[in-house]
Amino acid sequence: MTRSLEDHLVHGRRQRPDGPAPVDIISVQSQLVYGHAGNSAAVPPLRQLGLRVAEVPTTLLSNTPFYPTLRGRVLPSDWFGDLLLGVRERGLHRRARALLSGYLGSVDNGHAFADWVEQVLDEAPGLRFCLDPVIGDTHTGPYVEPGLEAVFRERLLPRAWLVSPNAFELERLSGLAAATEAEGLAAARALLARGPAWVVTHSVRNAAGELVTLAVSQGEAWKVASPELPIDVAGTGDVLTALLLASLLGGEPMPRALERAVAGVHAALEATLAAQHEELDITVAAPASRQVEARRFVAVPA
Repeated sequence: MTRSLEDHLVHGRRQRPDGPAPVDIISVQSQLVYGHAGNSAAVPPLRQLGLRVAEVPTTLLSNTPFYPTLRGRVLPSDWFGDLLLGVRERGLHRRARALLSGYLGSVDNGHAFADWVEQVLDEAPGLRFCLDPVIGDTHTGPYVEPGLEAVFRERLLPRAWLVSPNAFELERLSGLAAATEAEGLAAARALLARGPAWVVTHSVRNAAGELVTLAVSQGEAWKVASPELPIDVAGTGDVLTALLLASLLGGEPMPRALERAVAGVHAALEATLAAQHEELDITVAAPASRQVEARRFVAVPA
C-alpha cells in the first residue's frame, strides 16, 4: 500500500467500542467470484453453523479453472504476506480456536504462509492448525507448482494438528499408494509420523461404486462409506474439511464428526445433481450435517 493511499484509507472512528470481536477460525484459502472452492466453499457452511470466520484469500479468481476463461490472479506473495501480517497485528491468532488452510497458489505463498504459521503457533500454542494440502486430484494430476509439495511435507505437516488430503494428495505426500482402503490406512499412518494428530483422507476407493473417507490417529482408525455419485464439481473436499472441523470444535468425537461431514457433502452433491447446476449447492451441506434423525452414513472401525 502506498503512503498516499494509506493516508486516505486509515482513519479513526469516534464511538467504536474497544472490545475485540470474537473469532473462531482463520481460513486461508482461495476465493472465487462465481462458484465454490476454497473459502468460497468452506466459509458459508461454517457461518451457517454459527462459527465466526476471518477469511484470508490466497487467490482472487473469477471462477474455477473448469471454464473456458479464468480471470483474476494468485495473490503476489508480498500482498499475501501483508494480509497475514495484518491478521497477526490484530491478534486474531490469539483469539481463534483453529487455523484452516487450503489452496496456497504458489511456492512463494507457501513459504510466506509457513513462516507465518511458525510465528503464530509459537505465540498461540493452543491454536489448532488444520492443513488441507491442495496439490491435485486423481483425474487431473497435480495442479500446483511442484515446490509446494515440499513446503507441505517439510514445513507445514510437522505443525499441523489435522491434515485432510484426498487420496491423490495422500499418495504424493506419503510416497505410498492410497487407492484402496488398506493402502489409504497405511499411507495415513506414514503421514502421522510427520507430526499430525489426525489424518482424514477422502475419495479412497472401496467396493465398486463406493467411496471411503478415513480418519486415522495413532490410536484410532474410522471409516465412512458412501455411494459414488455421477458428478464432478469443485469444493467437495473444502466443504468436507469445514464441516469436520466445525463438529470437532463443537466437542464431538471424530467418528460422529466424520459422519456429519460425509452426510453434508453427499447431500450437497445430491442437490446439485437434482437441480442440474454446474456448481456445488453448498446451502444444504450444513443443515444436512446437523440432522439428528437416523444417520445416513455410519462410521465404523477401519
